[in-house]
Amino acid sequence: MFKEQYVRDNDRLEAKEALFMEIQDKLTQEQQTKVKRNRFVRWTAIAATMLLVFGGTLGLVLPKAKKADINKEQQSLSADSVLDYATLYDMVETLGGSNGWHGRGLGGFMNDGMVLVEDEVPMAEMAAPAAAPAEDSSGSSTAYFQNETGHSETNVQVAGVDEADILKTDGKYIYYLVQNTLYIAFADGINTRVLSSTLLDSREDGYWHSSMEMYLLGDRLMIISQGWSVMWIARGLNSYESGYNNTRITIYDVSNRSRPVEELSLGQSGSYVSSRMIGDMVYLITSHYIYDALKDQPKTFVPLISAGNTETLLPASDVLVYGTPAESAYTVIGAINLKSGTAHESAKAVFGSTGNIYCSGEHLLVAQSEYTYNVSDIAPDKKGENVQITESASNTKLILFQLDHGKITKLAQGTVPGSLLNQFSMDEYKGVFRVVTSVNRWVQRIYTDGLDRYEYDSEDYNCLYTLNQDLEILGKIEKLAKDEWVKSVRFDGDIGYFVTFRQVDPLFAVDLSDPKKPRVLSALKIPGFSEYLHVYGEEWLLGLGYQADEKTGRREGVKLSMFDISNKADVRELSTANLDAAYTVVGYNHKAILVHAERNIIAFPADNAYYIYTYHADTGFSLLKKVGVSDDIWSSNLRGLFIGSNFYVLSESGMTVIDMISWERISKLNW
Repeated sequence: MFKEQYVRDNDRLEAKEALFMEIQDKLTQEQQTKVKRNRFVRWTAIAATMLLVFGGTLGLVLPKAKKADINKEQQSLSADSVLDYATLYDMVETLGGSNGWHGRGLGGFMNDGMVLVEDEVPMAEMAAPAAAPAEDSSGSSTAYFQNETGHSETNVQVAGVDEADILKTDGKYIYYLVQNTLYIAFADGINTRVLSSTLLDSREDGYWHSSMEMYLLGDRLMIISQGWSVMWIARGLNSYESGYNNTRITIYDVSNRSRPVEELSLGQSGSYVSSRMIGDMVYLITSHYIYDALKDQPKTFVPLISAGNTETLLPASDVLVYGTPAESAYTVIGAINLKSGTAHESAKAVFGSTGNIYCSGEHLLVAQSEYTYNVSDIAPDKKGENVQITESASNTKLILFQLDHGKITKLAQGTVPGSLLNQFSMDEYKGVFRVVTSVNRWVQRIYTDGLDRYEYDSEDYNCLYTLNQDLEILGKIEKLAKDEWVKSVRFDGDIGYFVTFRQVDPLFAVDLSDPKKPRVLSALKIPGFSEYLHVYGEEWLLGLGYQADEKTGRREGVKLSMFDISNKADVRELSTANLDAAYTVVGYNHKAILVHAERNIIAFPADNAYYIYTYHADTGFSLLKKVGVSDDIWSSNLRGLFIGSNFYVLSESGMTVIDMISWERISKLNW
């Protein structure tokens, strides 16, 4: 019976609530902070725990709660450092983190030889100030491939803020990372040759580490990999093997491109989320879940960083708590100097797993997704039937950090309704943050007279918010394109563009010149949708996505679009190109596309081929070259770049060199 189960579950959660409130009281007393006490905090903690009890299904039973204004209530909660590991454990235990997996059994495995230090984190000496990021003259987040050496670079969101990828070049050499192998080639057109192929150490102490992405800075190359690290847990007279997801940084000296030499290895708890490089400094973001917390062994519930064979617990003072955590997980942010560092410069952790990040160079904005639940008392409705109503909505917590040559400082926190598509959903311009979200709200009604009866309602719509440096909402546009979802976003100075989709593609152009009063300038509806947007010159906007059936919305094939944005109040689609391809990875990984307006090149993978296009106003899109690979090649690893007058296409099988004047293949190399 629903009512009886409700009482039992509510009694269980009251104990959890009391423990969490005791922790919050401790934080308040010892840190002299003022954490606002209200029913929203109280019942959000209960709702979070109930998610663990019932698995997050729509039919879950939740305790009573009152409605709360998301923005006002959540922004009143402070993000403060905890004081000791005991407090951290209490929070993890409250969220169910101590009920996880307990190793692979007793004995039978050797210790991995790591030395655990439960002391202060040994941070490297502060390096010389890194060069400030290059500033986009337009003030836009759009970055083009512009440099004096005449070669393309990784397609990034913000000019001067590099992003890791599997392909890098310095204009003379090409570095390609695939299947745990690093290939280095001397780029010389028809005379291009492979100098080295280095099999990276993918099995560390018997456990797999998979190479993900890399950075290049002069003669130093950083490989980012992720895998599983082992730890031994002592319990009484016995011990057993447990572990945690770990992201590893390996730095190589590539001054001799024929023989890269490993210089050092660093580690950080959690699965790899993303990273950014500003000047010499790399900021690494990981998401670390707690599976097996034991109170007397902080290594089981505190993030670790490592240098070589020495692991170190992150001090409790570097762990931040924002609002009411919903899960026993951390977002870990580490700073590493690629030019001269031998250890982490600094590291911070925030309770909650990571969704997306945005980095402007000066600021890092971390987004954490959540659902809020408001549950009414059981009461008669207008018809006299007893009903309990549960209302839920998607929200995003935002935490703002300042980045200063390796120093990481938390500045503010806030919450906006809805969830983010990806990193392009966030932007900073002239001290104002802009965020585009998709909101999902649903209502569950449980009629409790006799046999329980369930009814559900839901709605979807999209919003745009502007926020100040304290992450307080300045202006907003809400409930756009109901029953549709955001598919792509691009900010360009005072203008924001975003695409929503269900059956046709509305491309919105929004005026953000007055952050307090954003307004829609135009909404263009066309078949299909763009999953990636890129400002192309001063008057055009490039879109890459899919054709779609206008009646059903069914995706039908890859599509290129060029939009005329010279008149923001009348954005028009100028030209399209429909590819004989079903899928492109670009919508999920913008680093796979090369867009260079000055050379008029648009190049990207789709299915098992690499396409190189050009665009002219009078003729539209023209295919310059299509480089095919075998069906067993994973197209996600297809990349392209140009150096001088040659274009290089790289895949898991080898490299194709193309002359950019004739667009004929002049060389083919196999790995």
